[in-house]
Order: sequence, then C-alpha cells, then structure tokens
Amino acid sequence: MKYLPIIARYLLGIILLVNGVNMFAQFMPLPNPQQPDLAQRFLNILHEGGYFYPILGTVKIFTALALFTNRYLPFMLIVMFPITLNGVLFHLRMDPMMAPVAVAVMLLQCWLIYRNREKYYPMLSTGV
Repeated sequence: MKYLPIIARYLLGIILLVNGVNMFAQFMPLPNPQQPDLAQRFLNILHEGGYFYPILGTVKIFTALALFTNRYLPFMLIVMFPITLNGVLFHLRMDPMMAPVAVAVMLLQCWLIYRNREKYYPMLSTGV
C-alpha cells in the first residue's frame, strides 16, 4: 500500500509523457474514431487552429515531469484536470472504443488529486 501512490504517479506519467511527445513527434498513429464524421470534424478543427496540439502536448509533458519528480504535482494535476475531462467526454461521445483508457486515466488522476487534497485546503478556505 505504501508504494501504490508512486506506482500510480509513474503509470500516469508514462501515459502522459508518451501521449505528449506523440503530439510533436507523431510516432504512434491515432486510432480511428467509431463515429468518423463527427469525431474527425472535431479533431480537424482543433488541428487547423495550429495551436491546440502543441499546447496540449506541452501541458502533458510538464504534467508527466511533475508526476515523475513529485514537484508541483498538486498544481499540475489541477491544470491537467479539464484536459482529461474533455478527453473522457470526447471518447464517451465520439470514440467509445478508447473510452476505458480515458476513464482509467481520469480515475488515476482523481485518486492522485484526492491523495493530495490537503494541499488544496488553503486555496479553498473562506478566511482572508
């Protein structure tokens, strides 16, 4: 039980690092969504903007580094949360085949946020 948070950190870190580097190097082909028209249009719009994937890859790489080094971890987990939530919703709606992976990443991340909950208390206090 003592090593479970470390294993979770490294597992999530590896997933995010590989995915983040893939945003730049494109060494892994992306799976075809099950609803190609809707999903492909959505992904094409994000790609045509030219800024989304580099920012997404950078945030994933920095979050992976935080997971590996255990530095700035609570901050990076919160920064990454809306990105992960969007990924889960995308896969549930447009690519159900990959939804279990997205949900697993979200559960790992939520568990790590829960494990670091005491770090968020000062931010949520009502006192001035």
